[in-house]
Amino acid sequence: MAIETASRPRIARWIKLGALAFLLWTALAVVFATQLYFAGLPWSQALQWSIPRWYAWGLLTPFVFWIDKRLHGMQSPVARFALHVPLGVAFTLLSIVLRLVARPLRGAPWPPDIGEFFLDRFYSDLLIYAVIAGVSMSRDYAAQVRQRERQAAELALQTADLERRLVESRLQSLRAQLQPHFLFNALNTISAFTETDPQTARRLMGQLGDLLRASLTHANRPLVTLGEELTFLDDYLAIESARFEGRIAVSVKADDDLLKVMVPSFLFQPLVENAIRHGVAPRVSGGRVDVTAARHGAVLTLRIRDDGGGLPADWQFERDAGVGLRNVASRLEHLYGRADLLRVGTNGTGGVDVQIDLPLRPPPASSAPKVRVSAET
Repeated sequence: MAIETASRPRIARWIKLGALAFLLWTALAVVFATQLYFAGLPWSQALQWSIPRWYAWGLLTPFVFWIDKRLHGMQSPVARFALHVPLGVAFTLLSIVLRLVARPLRGAPWPPDIGEFFLDRFYSDLLIYAVIAGVSMSRDYAAQVRQRERQAAELALQTADLERRLVESRLQSLRAQLQPHFLFNALNTISAFTETDPQTARRLMGQLGDLLRASLTHANRPLVTLGEELTFLDDYLAIESARFEGRIAVSVKADDDLLKVMVPSFLFQPLVENAIRHGVAPRVSGGRVDVTAARHGAVLTLRIRDDGGGLPADWQFERDAGVGLRNVASRLEHLYGRADLLRVGTNGTGGVDVQIDLPLRPPPASSAPKVRVSAET
């Protein structure tokens, strides 16, 4: 019962194709009969001459298509074309034979000269075969083109997906290199306060927990809102402030309308850590780090400036940049496809000025979380 149910759509399809083929060949027969009628033949005689020819070719066309399809799978295009020459002669003769055999069945007299009967029809029927074979070959080549286009589209999608996965993997690797820096520093700071100031150690441990939770939350998100990034930075600065016992002041300024702008996750922390670690921390008097975010047209400009010792006169990014700067530059290039977004130079106070110019990204659908930004840390 299941086999019968499955075969019904196929049978219906073949019936539909047969009906369409019958209508097609009938239409061709009528068109050519019309030409014969306007040439002077009576309408009935024109139909009697035209219908057998086109119905005979209608019967032979499926076999022409079937043979041509087998030639397509077995022969080169040149050999395929060459083999259609003898096949055309054979099918043309077979078509004429079918019409010759059908003459008594429709009450037509046997032709007085068989050779003349074949010659009168051979060349025009050979042209009909050429058209049928050409249609078959064109259909196969068109199917090949569509198949190649589908394969190319699938390959392009697979390539794009592979590139996306490689970029994500690279970004995950870069973030994994950055996170241990502040984790180890924070643990060292907490360890230092454990015996001398347990209350501060507990507070710092709570803030470290906030950092770790944010780190896990952002682990699979290459982009976060500026508000989320500043919240993460604020927790980090709270630990750094305790670590340096107030010798370092950090100012963070950002307009409220920018808090929903998307920025790379873990962007500020390695740059601020760089400014503190190499810029102002080595000085006995400490120093200051300013973090700002401002819109300039379609660009979000992020700046981290310190008043430390600055850069050596022969400093070069390719040769002298540390892990933090290199990883930030690599992440920006992976995310935005540009290598000129990060610039490092010396500011007016003699310290280091790091500037990042990001194309503005659309804000997420949901509102950004509340942000804790310290005016002075």
